[in-house]
Amino acid sequence: MSDDRSEHAARKERIADLYHRVASVYGQVGPNYFAYAGRHLVEHTGVTEGAQVLDVAAGRGANLFAVAEVVGPHGLVVGVDLAAGMVRETAAEIEHRKLSQASMRQMDAEDLAFPDASFDYVLCGFAIFFFPHLEQALAEFLRVLRPGGKLGITVAQNLAAFSRWYGKHLTAYHQRYHIPLGVGVGKGRDYAALPDYLALAGFVDVQVMQEQAEFVYADAQEWWDSCWTHGPRYSLEQMSPPVLAQFKAEVLAQLAQEAQPDGIHEIMRFQYMIAGKQA
Repeated sequence: MSDDRSEHAARKERIADLYHRVASVYGQVGPNYFAYAGRHLVEHTGVTEGAQVLDVAAGRGANLFAVAEVVGPHGLVVGVDLAAGMVRETAAEIEHRKLSQASMRQMDAEDLAFPDASFDYVLCGFAIFFFPHLEQALAEFLRVLRPGGKLGITVAQNLAAFSRWYGKHLTAYHQRYHIPLGVGVGKGRDYAALPDYLALAGFVDVQVMQEQAEFVYADAQEWWDSCWTHGPRYSLEQMSPPVLAQFKAEVLAQLAQEAQPDGIHEIMRFQYMIAGKQA
């Protein structure tokens, strides 16, 4: 048990460190599908004017800024994130936009420092798969929700053929050079099982909505640069310079074959999972 706790703590530290380091560029290179999904999550969850909302793993505010617009000056949105850099960058943007209804705090999603029944809505975009103790995180989400409140979660899958090729290619490098495949994920990586986890946690009326959207990178270099702004960076920065140079050359060569006249196309399938707390 102590070994499990140590590994979970180490995983959280790796995740917080990675996203602290990428915070200034997160979502800033290439098409911002985080912001796209944030707007749609707010719509699907049904956030209303004047509501009090918690945005877990808020990052650079993809959900938070969409929520702030909907709840207005008489509402409240609190974003929390494990990474200090994300909190710093998003807090600065909140101040720049002069949003009195929004704030950021550094916090662990598995140990939320809020009283019971504090929020009308809890949102979590592109992060549910990171939590080492998924059941604990979901229990906390339920605890801080008011009776009748709603939880909204976003996950996504890249449907582009190149994405499948990249995954296989990275796995080959993992086997050959012992490169880690990622910063670490938990039970939430099994998207098909998430509705069951939500029900087991005590949520009701679980719904799953899906949509597909296409995004275009200007060229292969922009696609590559974007990899250094979020999760894929972790594997890349573990490669030695010669190995990284070889990997990059192979990736760019494959991207050249995939390129269309206007750039590199990706098709993302978003899943929005909406669940309620018993009134």
